[in-house]
Parts: sequence; C-alpha cells; structure tokens
Amino acid sequence: MPGAVMFCAAWERRYEADAMKRALLLLAASLFAGSLVLRAQGPVPRPAPELRIVQASGTTTLLSSYRGRVVLLAFISTQCVHCQAASRVFEQFAREFSGRLQVAEVAFDDHADTGAFTKRFGLTFPVGSGSSDAAHAFLGVPAGMRVGTPQVVAVDQRGVIRAQSERLGTPMLQTPEFLRSLLNAMFKLEAAR
Repeated sequence: MPGAVMFCAAWERRYEADAMKRALLLLAASLFAGSLVLRAQGPVPRPAPELRIVQASGTTTLLSSYRGRVVLLAFISTQCVHCQAASRVFEQFAREFSGRLQVAEVAFDDHADTGAFTKRFGLTFPVGSGSSDAAHAFLGVPAGMRVGTPQVVAVDQRGVIRAQSERLGTPMLQTPEFLRSLLNAMFKLEAAR
C-alpha cells in the first residue's frame, strides 16, 4: 500500500502542476486574444488609471487604495440582468478570496440607485456610481461609443490591468470558472515574483 500512496501523492502533485500550467496558459491566451480584439479601447496590460468609487453613503474610495490585492472591477448598469448575475458571482468571489481580492462595481447608468442595488443583491463590496464619461476614460474607450455591460476589469496587486472586457462585452469574463482560473493565476503569478 505505501507504493500506492506515493503514486497518489505524486499524481496529485502532477495534477496540481498541470492545473497551474493550464490556468497560466488560459490567462496568457486570453490576454493575447484580448490584445488582438481590443480595438478602440486601451491596451492590456496597462497601468490602471485612478478611479473614484463614490458609494450611495457618500463614502469615496480610490482604486489605488486597493494596491496589494487583486481587484475585480466591473462597470455596470443596475438594470442589466447580466450585470446582476455577474454581481452575484463577484460576491461569491469576494467571500471566497477574502483578504486577497477586492471587488468593486461602478454603475454608470443614469439615476442608478446603488444603495438599493447593493441591498437587493446582498453585496458586501463597494458599489459606487459614476458617469459614462469616467467609465469610458478608464476603459480607454472614446466617449460616446457604445459599450456592453458589464465591463469587467482585473487589476493585479501592482495596479496593472491584466484583463478587460472587449468594448461590446466578453461573456467569458462573467463565468465563475474562467474568473476563478484568472484570479488564481494572478495570485500565483504575484506569489512567484
């Protein structure tokens, strides 16, 4: 039986190493693919511009205050069903990766009631409001161009945007499986530095 236990442990280490390689390859492929299709928006990777997140309570937080943690940021419309579904996934990740991940959302729809949105979905992370122009500027999209929502952005611990939705949206950046792989890859890359 000791040989079987050693084999299982070796297989488990190999499986974990293969899973890490797959996650890193997926991250690299998504970043490469994203750089090919990112037209009329900022390149990835790039330093994240400063962003003010103004919550319904009046509390203002700067994106730069989250340095040292991976940030999952979404620009949303509070009426968008895809944004609502993504918010539920983001809440799950905020709890799962507590201490290593900061989730934040900025609603840029007119008359967004972020307080009601936060309460309705039981969100524990900051949900602020902002202008369409501020969202476009952060995303590197010319003002007035149509953008799909949610616009998901992953920022590493050093304040560099590592993944961003395409201008008209990237459903893959809303799926729990892909996001978990992306986040784990970002955590592991930072740990390796």
